[in-house]
Amino acid sequence: MRDQSDDTNPLQPLNPETFARYAVHDRREILQLLNALIEKRVLLTAYVDRGPSFITVALAVTPDGGSLIIDASPDEALTARAGNAAQVVCTTRLDNVRLQFALVAPACTVYENRPALCAAIPDSILRLQRREYFRLSTPQSDPLICSIAQELPDGRKKSIPVRILDISGGGLAIAVPPDDISFEPGAEFSQCSLKLPDGEPLAVRLKVRNLFQVERPNGVKVMRAGCEFIGLSSQMTARIQRYMFKLERERKTREPG
Repeated sequence: MRDQSDDTNPLQPLNPETFARYAVHDRREILQLLNALIEKRVLLTAYVDRGPSFITVALAVTPDGGSLIIDASPDEALTARAGNAAQVVCTTRLDNVRLQFALVAPACTVYENRPALCAAIPDSILRLQRREYFRLSTPQSDPLICSIAQELPDGRKKSIPVRILDISGGGLAIAVPPDDISFEPGAEFSQCSLKLPDGEPLAVRLKVRNLFQVERPNGVKVMRAGCEFIGLSSQMTARIQRYMFKLERERKTREPG
């Protein structure tokens, strides 16, 4: 029995808010995905309240279709902790598609004479192709810039350039300027200009999903904002992905060996 992902390292949980647009909410589709995990015996990495983790499998959906049963941890203490947790977040890949879902308030139970955990069917499942969540750090030598238009109190507009730290098909992370813009989760910026090396800048909309402090190698602390693209067209997405592929190829050619 092997994980479909063929990864040697477990998949760390993603922030569900950052990838909210990739969440599946249809109950029939959720049950189809869970039943596929059960049928293929795909390994899951289960994180107990975003803390310790264990490898498990989905065993069954209860006959009434209301609950999912997963295998317990070989560590009895960890199983007991999971049985008292607020949630257990499960991550895996199914047919090279990343899945993530949260089991809320799971309870210890017995399934086919073996310890197990049982919880209500999740309300949603994150389902992401690799291209949708794969992020690339932008080069420091040739930084990628996004300009955000802000309206001043007197009605004039000011364009504020911000440095992009990493980019994906779904969004980007930026270094927040110290004073120029007020950033907070949920804030939207409707007039942004993303300057890629090839061609004209892209007119994009951004929504702030998370905000936290990071420390640079030189010890300087800066605020980092994770932003989601809003209403990005397929043509814009394709252009961003072309830039990412080119950047990745250039990095591989510079790698020794």
